[in-house]
Amino acid sequence: MSPFLQIRAAALIAVLALSALPSAAFAGTAEATISQNVVTLGDALQLTIAVDESVSNDALDLSPLDKDFIYGRPNVSSNTSYANGNFSRRTVWRVAIAGKRVGNFTIPSLSIEDMTTDPITVQVINAGDKGAQGDTQSVEVRATLNRVDGYIGETFNYRVRLMIGTRLDSPALQAPFGEGMEVAQVGEDVQAEAVVNGRRYVVISREYQITPTQSGALTIEGAVFSGTEIKGNTWGSSVGLPISRQAESLTLNIAAKPADYQGLWLPSPDLKLTQQWEPNTQNERFNTQVGEPINRVISLKIKNIAQSAMPDLNLDYPTSVSVYSDKPEYSKDGDYTVMTVKQVIIPRQAGDVTLPPLSINWFNTSDKQQETSKIDGLTLLVEAGESATVTQAVLPDVTLTPTGSTPSNHETVVVTAGYWPWATGVFAVLWLGTLGMYLRRPKVIVPSNQAANRPSAKSSDNVLLALKAAVNANDTVAVATHYRNWKNDHLPVELREGIDAEINTMMASRYSSHTQSWNNSDLLALLKQAEQVKRHKTKGQSLSELTP
Repeated sequence: MSPFLQIRAAALIAVLALSALPSAAFAGTAEATISQNVVTLGDALQLTIAVDESVSNDALDLSPLDKDFIYGRPNVSSNTSYANGNFSRRTVWRVAIAGKRVGNFTIPSLSIEDMTTDPITVQVINAGDKGAQGDTQSVEVRATLNRVDGYIGETFNYRVRLMIGTRLDSPALQAPFGEGMEVAQVGEDVQAEAVVNGRRYVVISREYQITPTQSGALTIEGAVFSGTEIKGNTWGSSVGLPISRQAESLTLNIAAKPADYQGLWLPSPDLKLTQQWEPNTQNERFNTQVGEPINRVISLKIKNIAQSAMPDLNLDYPTSVSVYSDKPEYSKDGDYTVMTVKQVIIPRQAGDVTLPPLSINWFNTSDKQQETSKIDGLTLLVEAGESATVTQAVLPDVTLTPTGSTPSNHETVVVTAGYWPWATGVFAVLWLGTLGMYLRRPKVIVPSNQAANRPSAKSSDNVLLALKAAVNANDTVAVATHYRNWKNDHLPVELREGIDAEINTMMASRYSSHTQSWNNSDLLALLKQAEQVKRHKTKGQSLSELTP
């Protein structure tokens, strides 16, 4: 026999061997569900048995129901589907059953070949009891807390699970409530399905954050569900019945702030305060130059604290640096609230400059004692550099204190523009005076050998490209940094002043205490003109030869 025929024969034998394996190796599963768990004596409920195999219509044995139930002839359906290279088979029996007498009964396990279903409990009541008791399991509201003991100001996670096992119209869920606490929903609802005691439910989960504002035993009144249950009748029409459910009440045991605690009250089992410097430095002293930006990123991570209770980070920077700070960014990491503050620090004069440290007092609820977390400052050894010759008009003397969602008991820090708008006007007047004297100067022809020794403009072009990108992104911190490093003294005076004015307006719109609107289109147009001036400048042409 040829090798090819041997391979085909071996494959055929393998297929036959697999098909001959016992069916138990590929046994399916069976599931039984009912339309309701409470039924009036004389009324029927629907029992559904489904298996994920193709079996005979007579494979289901209903005789175990004979003791407590009467039932009709089952309706059987089966289907086969093919998706993503896999076949799936499903056989479903639907049968109406009714209790023989009043009481609690169990639908026993039913067998379909080698598969069995789980037992289900059913309550059969008299017709007169239906209005008083109703089908209490058609909608259920359950609530849980992550813990019950804590301190004023800590947050507690309250989770509601709404289980719906019937048709509803206009469903609504009211938040839990109680005296001495603040309640806020967290995140979005999560929806899933579950089978409980043979009944299929749509399960909706919702989380709330509860923050106690007073000490003692606080009662949380459970979340309340309301809606209209849609029921059909024998004539094919439907009727709506009001339905309301409330989760059980829960109790919080809240301790007060210790009398000897000092500082802002921050109760938490864990607080982490970290920072990063860019350029990265592991030393307490760092060498830099005037105008060179230094990035400082501060991260505060607190467990069981609401975002509104996060503290303001007050940093008192010296006047020898300009500080630009973005608004704090907030995020969640499990039970932690994370606040990130990004700052750009630019030295304005040479010498030794000390950047301040930061310390935060907080109460450790695990150890029940006050603690202090701290990050170190940094000493800058600032030298004069080329960037120090760039005009200061676009770098306002502003030190910002970042604020987020400032709670009512926090002091709001108002940042003013300082003297820089006036300084800008003074610089503009000086520029105009300089321009008059500058235009009266005789033209100077730069010898070819001096022109050859000029610095390359490649770095300046790169800075201009970076500046345009920062303007497009409306990133004021990056704009200030790149504009300071841009060698733009080859531009006409009017163009430079126009760019100065637009950048000042941009800074004012971001950092001034008075809200101002600003659009970057005018500044981008001016930068495009600056690019064209550079492109059309003749080789070896001196600054005095440019047309203003």
